[in-house]
Amino acid sequence: MRILHTADWHLGKIVNEFSMLDLQEEYLNRLMEELEDMKIDVVIMAGDLYDRALPPKEAVSLANRVFTKITQDLKIPLLVIAGNHDSNERIEYGSELFSAGNLFIEGTTKEQIRKVKIKDTNFYLLPYDDPRNIRQVLNDDTIRTPEDALKAQLEVIAEGWNEEELNVLLYHGFVMNTKTGEVPEESESERPLTIGTVEYVPVELVEAFDYVALGHLHKAQKVKSAQVRYSGSPLKYSKSEAKHKKQHLVVELSKAGVEVESHEIKVSKNLRVIRGFFEEILKESSKDYIFFELEDTAYVVDAMNQLRKHYPNAMGLEYVNHKEHEQLELYHSKENIQKLRLDELFADFYEEHIGMPLNEEHQTAVIQVLEEVRKEGNAQ
Repeated sequence: MRILHTADWHLGKIVNEFSMLDLQEEYLNRLMEELEDMKIDVVIMAGDLYDRALPPKEAVSLANRVFTKITQDLKIPLLVIAGNHDSNERIEYGSELFSAGNLFIEGTTKEQIRKVKIKDTNFYLLPYDDPRNIRQVLNDDTIRTPEDALKAQLEVIAEGWNEEELNVLLYHGFVMNTKTGEVPEESESERPLTIGTVEYVPVELVEAFDYVALGHLHKAQKVKSAQVRYSGSPLKYSKSEAKHKKQHLVVELSKAGVEVESHEIKVSKNLRVIRGFFEEILKESSKDYIFFELEDTAYVVDAMNQLRKHYPNAMGLEYVNHKEHEQLELYHSKENIQKLRLDELFADFYEEHIGMPLNEEHQTAVIQVLEEVRKEGNAQ
């Protein structure tokens, strides 16, 4: 079984007021071209097809065109589950009809976990859902957390389990290796899955599957073993993803084991962080999406508008030294102030307002002045 594992397309995504739709279309067009030569048996999209519950019509149109190309023109089965950004009910609309045409979409939780058999492989589709809703559907009052919900759903799957066949799980959630405490890397653009409960589930719950295709985290990474993986998002959707190497995964699966090939994704515009001094940065130019980290100690008048003449897709700007200095304002509580010496307080004040720390010579001078003031006070 040869599987293409993708996730987190987030069609219709807007990053700092810039629409990603053109870049998303560019990626998907290239993917469909590559699929013709990759000899793929099935394509997986493990959640967050859209970026919001009510996606723009252009995003829906793009999804429709891509789905049609893969399932009808290329004759490749496509499996899609809802993610936490999707509307469970809307994404599932027409799914029973679509299944006759190689498109299998699972958006809502059901008593019987949907199983799609392709050749000798069973694919189990577990869309994202709130544990409270899963509790109602399965009529299980013990379900309180995502871990409880997954355990209950896996019990349903176990009823029809066939160890002799290949078994693949599609799951959208936060899976981690709880034995080592190693936490998968998250990104700023990932919306929390739960409020008030522990959102992760232990990887040990899903290790019986021959492969687990995960969605939700935007960095491509494995969890404990090669058979449990996040493909990551195909594009960079936040500053925290600037260093990610975006990819989709080609999974060669058999009872002998799993082999995973990472295919790097390249598009016409990258998302990068440029750090440096304003005048130096202005000497270059780029059409990439850029977040600037200025090291200047003084604010530059109309900095962003000046930068956009050279970097038309500038997304954000911050003064990194000023940010560090502003944190000083939150640092000193009344208790801290009482514990600090006057020269230490003055040094913090100086650095906050001037933008650079006191040098050794100035520190000595401050201490001398404060000592003279103290002596004069005692003499009065």
